[in-house]
Amino acid sequence: MISYIFSGFDVKEHFGNDVSEYFKKDMKECKSITFIPGSFEDLDKVKRYVSTDVEWFKEIGIDLEEVNILDDNTKEDVMIDNIKNADIIFIMGGDTQRQNLFLERYKLKKLIKEANGIVIGVSAGAINLGVISLCSRDPDDGVNETITYRGIGRIDYTIEPHFDLNNLDLLNNELYPISNNIKIYALPNDTGVRIVNADYDIIKGDFYLIYKNGVEKL
Repeated sequence: MISYIFSGFDVKEHFGNDVSEYFKKDMKECKSITFIPGSFEDLDKVKRYVSTDVEWFKEIGIDLEEVNILDDNTKEDVMIDNIKNADIIFIMGGDTQRQNLFLERYKLKKLIKEANGIVIGVSAGAINLGVISLCSRDPDDGVNETITYRGIGRIDYTIEPHFDLNNLDLLNNELYPISNNIKIYALPNDTGVRIVNADYDIIKGDFYLIYKNGVEKL
């Protein structure tokens, strides 16, 4: 099973050369994609992001003929079919906990965990792909306390996206205490990682392990 995790993409570089080469290799035969948003209040905004991503795929020769977006208005049997039949499942950024509740409410986690299609997790989506998911404190984003919870379980990694090695407040007060019990894998904004079963390749950028009050560059 192939999965990808990112903090996000650069609007100027689009997917960028390194990521594009991996995508073209893994997805050259892909024709269908299912998007799972991280925000459900402004679906027009979600559709704009989806259109942009689909266009970026097209730029690198991946011409997607079927594009689906799941939300609360999608019938449950249609959700199931869209996930089972998707060549690519794209779990978007946004509200991490809201997205997790959506996945739980419609019992989508097991389907995504076992999906044969390629799964891409961006920001919130990367967090929710883990067996144990971590949503770290970020008052500016309305997250007032750090919590862990059971994620999708597609990847055996607890992910901290948008990681800043110089953010000592987050490290000392939030991540280090949790790292005594859980290995945290941290993604800075420019990092992309490809995961196949229990193995990973760093496509670009830096990838860090936070464990037992220490940070190690992988």
